[in-house]
Amino acid sequence: MSWFSNRLAEISALQAYVKPESSVGALKLDANENLAVDKGFLDRITSQALVSIDFREYPIEQLEEIYDKVGIFLSLDKKYIGVGNGSDQIIEALMSTIARGKRATIFVPTFSYFMNRCDLHDVKVKAIPLDKHDNSLSRSDFIQAANASDVVYICSPNNPTGNQFDSNLVSDIIESLKNKLVLLDEAYVEFARYSLASHVRKYNNLVVLRTLSKAFGLAGARVGYMISNEELAETFRSIIQSPYPINSFSIKVASLMLSNGRYILDTVETIKTERDRVYKELAEIEGLNVYKSDANFIFFESFDSYNKIKQQLARKNIQVKMFGDMESYEGCMRVTIGTPEMNNMFLESVRAAFS
Repeated sequence: MSWFSNRLAEISALQAYVKPESSVGALKLDANENLAVDKGFLDRITSQALVSIDFREYPIEQLEEIYDKVGIFLSLDKKYIGVGNGSDQIIEALMSTIARGKRATIFVPTFSYFMNRCDLHDVKVKAIPLDKHDNSLSRSDFIQAANASDVVYICSPNNPTGNQFDSNLVSDIIESLKNKLVLLDEAYVEFARYSLASHVRKYNNLVVLRTLSKAFGLAGARVGYMISNEELAETFRSIIQSPYPINSFSIKVASLMLSNGRYILDTVETIKTERDRVYKELAEIEGLNVYKSDANFIFFESFDSYNKIKQQLARKNIQVKMFGDMESYEGCMRVTIGTPEMNNMFLESVRAAFS
């Protein structure tokens, strides 16, 4: 069994994906969850879902229902859709099958889970740094690197920086790399300026990744989906994906939430309004470098004030994502946009660090 021991040692040496901390009693603004979704509304949805399913049966009918609901939500034929246990699990499935042992081009910083999966599945990564001034991407540098790769990953809006590149730039990258697999991660797209999901009908190399964990407030349900050309979607559903990737309860809750899309979109608008307010108030604090966001979070540099802000947040039991120094960014933090009351508590704590 020496091969097993050696392989286990290799895997154990890889960098693990760091999950958010335990949140008992804390104001949780570190995981980009939609805490503005009313808990009572969600309780009613989950109660309705619970009484409508039979846990003795496999989720065959529920899977058909979620495909129908996603298709209606997107105004797209369900033949272009594949579902999974969160978009993370779809990334895992694609990287472990289609992309295993290939080469990938990404920009940095970006979603660390994708880089983690590349390491696990022997995918060599070429990383192009974003321009720290405005988090922009060099088209020429990125396409040149991608031409020597097999897979391209674009997070749009990007996590953790929050920005969404110009749609013409992303479309140009997809057009220029027709012989590459382009994974376009739109986990936060409901908060953004545009989606390129409809491009799957034009480009056979494009896979768009979506989730109900963010805008729809269902992080605990673990429901995601991909949008791709019909052939890939069918292969994903019938061969790559496991037969029953999501449990009956999560599927039913997701279907009911998709049927209440108007409520969700209203909540999204509230978060976007709060995002702009929080950005403005943070930007007024001397000593911070705050980046504009197209997502439901804000990314900023705190430089030498990093530890002072960290201490103030800890005193108030407020959790945000603490990156520290990362790439060329200094003292980085990422805060989820919550309700106005939550956001005020966060802003007060940051201001206190400078008083």
